[in-house]
Amino acid sequence: MVAETRYEDLDASVIDLAKRAIMDTLAVTVAGSGWEVSPAIAALAADWGGKAEATILVHGHRVPAPLAAFANGVMARAIDMGDVHETGGHVTEWNVPAMMSVIGIAGRPVSGKDFLAAYVTGAEVGVRASAALNLVRYHTTWGMPGEWNGPLCATASVSRLLGLTADETWNAMGMAYTVHGMSEYNKYSEGTQMARVQHAFAGDTAVKAALLTRAGVTAPRGIFQGVPSGILRHIAWDDLQPELLTDGLGTRWQLAEGLSMKPYSACKFTHSFIASTVEIMTREGLDHREIESIECVGSDASRMTFEPAAAKWNPRSVPEAMFSAPYTIASAAITGGFFLRDLNPAEILREDKRDLMRRVSIVSDPAIADQFEGFPVTIAMRDGRRFSHVTPYTKGHTKNPMTWDDLRAKLMRCAGFAAVALPEAKLDRLVELCRHLDEVPDVQSLVVAMTR
Repeated sequence: MVAETRYEDLDASVIDLAKRAIMDTLAVTVAGSGWEVSPAIAALAADWGGKAEATILVHGHRVPAPLAAFANGVMARAIDMGDVHETGGHVTEWNVPAMMSVIGIAGRPVSGKDFLAAYVTGAEVGVRASAALNLVRYHTTWGMPGEWNGPLCATASVSRLLGLTADETWNAMGMAYTVHGMSEYNKYSEGTQMARVQHAFAGDTAVKAALLTRAGVTAPRGIFQGVPSGILRHIAWDDLQPELLTDGLGTRWQLAEGLSMKPYSACKFTHSFIASTVEIMTREGLDHREIESIECVGSDASRMTFEPAAAKWNPRSVPEAMFSAPYTIASAAITGGFFLRDLNPAEILREDKRDLMRRVSIVSDPAIADQFEGFPVTIAMRDGRRFSHVTPYTKGHTKNPMTWDDLRAKLMRCAGFAAVALPEAKLDRLVELCRHLDEVPDVQSLVVAMTR
């Protein structure tokens, strides 16, 4: 599927989704370029130096392709505002940064159609690998195998862009699996920056795996059911779905069945809470100072944003705040949304937010089948009034999609946090290139639009 699917084999709806997903991830990469550890990592990659094969986006440094993939990967995940699939977890943040880093070593101009085909097929690998493990449901409670599918996604797309055969692609993916097979959930539970930097290592590995395969290095192929160490042999739960790896492969695109682009710069598990809180506050014209309580019900998987309570009701760092449902809910009630400005230290420690957080209660309900969507929120006022709302699908879901106008607006918001200011004309050019990506003769133009 990865090596042989043609652009012409893709449905128009899948192509449209792919264009918007690529645009979305490039937008968050712009903001991510200046966020937390990203500038230091970009500078470090530039300092390491080497053959000028690829560009570190926004910053503009020319470095070897693996180093570019390393720096671009962390920027794409830095603000936690990239897309998430309802059964596949994070998707486009894994492959697009690495893909952008191998354009210059493909040995030919990479057309927009080539790029779209590589994106869709690699993304499909990532989504199916996660869905087969029922990973979204269990990754909170079991804490493993983390986001092991992401490096496979990146490696598949890079292999496609570099023209590897199906056999070579298996080899490269096996190499990535050997390196990244059991990523830990602790990156979230301990509030560290590895939720972002893991993407850097994955992109670096994806490029190296493809190039090492070209050089004749062999790797194990038993990624899924190999004896003794295929991922499906490691997992303890009893509702694995290995059939999802191949069901309708090449004709049914699971990628398009539940991909969400984020309107808020926080963990996806907080988005349904945020959206319903904003809806109630806006619809009813409420004053946050008069709130008695905010009562929320989430899915089992969403517990990662409100357990353990001692940490989630007392975030101190940016990673802790991003993954705290109480903090994002209180912020949404006060500010009417949730964006990067809510993540500076002064905002995280604001007393009115801290006070309102103490009046937020959250429980999980196993009956909520969709792990990300449809969480009930009730706001009780001090005068006795109560208002409830459930957002069926948060803005950005395939069933409530972001328009191109929405994506342009998101890009412009993100641009304010870039490491290097990009002219508005370049940002508009980036939107047009993505919107008409299937007409672009050489996607190097995307790189040009993302560097000053």
